[in-house]
Amino acid sequence: MSVLPGVSNRRLNVVISAWICIALGAGLILYDNSMFAMSISAPLSIGGLILLILGLSMDYEDGKTESTHESWTPGASFMPDAGRAMFRIDTTLEEPVRTSILCGRCANIDWVEGKKPSHFTCPSCGTELWESEEE
Repeated sequence: MSVLPGVSNRRLNVVISAWICIALGAGLILYDNSMFAMSISAPLSIGGLILLILGLSMDYEDGKTESTHESWTPGASFMPDAGRAMFRIDTTLEEPVRTSILCGRCANIDWVEGKKPSHFTCPSCGTELWESEEE
């Protein structure tokens, strides 16, 4: 699970806390069947059930808002040549579909609207990164 700045894991925390309360309550009842254990474990388990229902009914917040989706860029880094220039392609799966192409020779990032093009030459260094033969 990645931790992004400004992302709240409130739902996950509530669900984990609920399961811990339920497990502690059940464990206490199974360990000691006295009235004292019952008076502690019953409210603990009931509170865990309430937390579980509350946590599962919360809206899922994964931090993927339109602003973070559109503002994401891959890290610009040089890649060693492996017989020819290396490159990296990242394509978004959600609308708007955009493709980023990182040239490994000059660490230039270029954006293309839509999916991966059939051929690409880096505009910064002029290196042909790939040419598709299926045209």
